[in-house]
Amino acid sequence: MKSICPNQNYQILSLPIRPVKYHLESVPMRENKTLSLLRQNKPAIGLWLHSHHFHTARILAAQNLFDWLLVDMEHTPADLSTVSTIMAAIADVSAGSCTPLARIASGTIDQIKQALDAGAQGIIVPMINTAEEAAQVVQFARYPPDGVRGAGGLTPQYGFGTANHVEYVGEANRQIMVSVQIETAEAVENIDAILAVEGLDMVFLGPFDLHISLGLPAALWSDNPTFQAAAQRVIAACKAKGMSLGTIAPNAAGATARAAEGFTFLSLGTDYLQLLSILRSQVSEFNESI
Repeated sequence: MKSICPNQNYQILSLPIRPVKYHLESVPMRENKTLSLLRQNKPAIGLWLHSHHFHTARILAAQNLFDWLLVDMEHTPADLSTVSTIMAAIADVSAGSCTPLARIASGTIDQIKQALDAGAQGIIVPMINTAEEAAQVVQFARYPPDGVRGAGGLTPQYGFGTANHVEYVGEANRQIMVSVQIETAEAVENIDAILAVEGLDMVFLGPFDLHISLGLPAALWSDNPTFQAAAQRVIAACKAKGMSLGTIAPNAAGATARAAEGFTFLSLGTDYLQLLSILRSQVSEFNESI
């Protein structure tokens, strides 16, 4: 259809706009990259997020530096709406090359359900001390027949690159990483029973709280014989079971040392820890130069 512009000597040709049709329903669901790496016994390197900031998470996920980024919902304040936005940002901007994960506050059904429905593609559950507690975590994180997770999540499928919620429900039991944190003397004593629980993908050794539980000063790692005895017991049990093992290290040197001991899920500290480290280094370098 032609329209004439008044007082002008040219014509504008108006053409109908044809919307491009692109349906995510037809796109196969992506695999969980981090879970795939762990199943191949390959390192999966990531970063703990304490800042809970959309732009920070999105920028980090876009760099192709990390296999995963984890939102800490246990020790830092994070509302579900913010968590959901961060999870989407990580998955979408990286096109699945960076896995959004959550360390939740406890192993209750509401904590697990809401984190997964917010878009977490894996959970780490703290303070698991017995096989019974570990089995409950698996039950709450898996859809029937493997568990009791409700299937009414609004958006978790989009992080896997599909709009097909039915496909997500059918694949989630194989693509959601379920892990428990071993961080008390009681958990160390029960490690063999915990590892016997079906459905666990990874055991995460929490060194900070484990030190405290053993009556030692808090630390991310140490050569203290009491701590080493507990840590080596967990490491040996996981190796014997063929279970993936994770932990957090303050830096690359610490992560390298843990990798040599058999850890494959490794955190290079936290976003704030790394930010403060580089700022201290730069300020110190500047002050020494003047």
